[in-house]
Amino acid sequence: MRKFPLWCLLCFLLLTGCGDAHKEEQESIKNYESYVDAVLNNKGSESKIIPFDYKLSVFKQKDNSYQYEIIISNPRVAMYNIQAIAVDPALDSNSNVYPCLGLLGDDAKTSFNMIPYQANGARNFVSKIFLDGISEHDQFTLQVMVTWKDSKLVNTSRVFFTCNYAQKDNEANG
Repeated sequence: MRKFPLWCLLCFLLLTGCGDAHKEEQESIKNYESYVDAVLNNKGSESKIIPFDYKLSVFKQKDNSYQYEIIISNPRVAMYNIQAIAVDPALDSNSNVYPCLGLLGDDAKTSFNMIPYQANGARNFVSKIFLDGISEHDQFTLQVMVTWKDSKLVNTSRVFFTCNYAQKDNEANG
């Protein structure tokens, strides 16, 4: 007789836990979509002050696709709870998932932080972050948005920048 209420409580906790996970997933998808919209509405305009370095590296694959990697490093300000996305405006946002950090899946539950001259991977203080993806085209533009909070986790800042790639003729033959 005592086991019945315990089983009911256990079932209730399991069901509400699943509902919470589904709700969190929906919220992270909404947040991701708002980031895509913000980047597309920005129309490639770049921020005047970007408090970190960034670099685009592209590697041609055997299947003639192009793997790209945007590296964000050397912060000049403390950046907490970093979220970032790289959008290729030539692709349909309804059928593509863009490279992002801190927005979807387990990333949405993780806090990524960069502080000048400091790194501690165990505490999610990193020296650089990566956004990587694949393009089927030998020429593409990636519009990037990075957001972060200040050290008191009160004020949110965001910057936009663009990375362009066009395969050079000598790369096509090499």
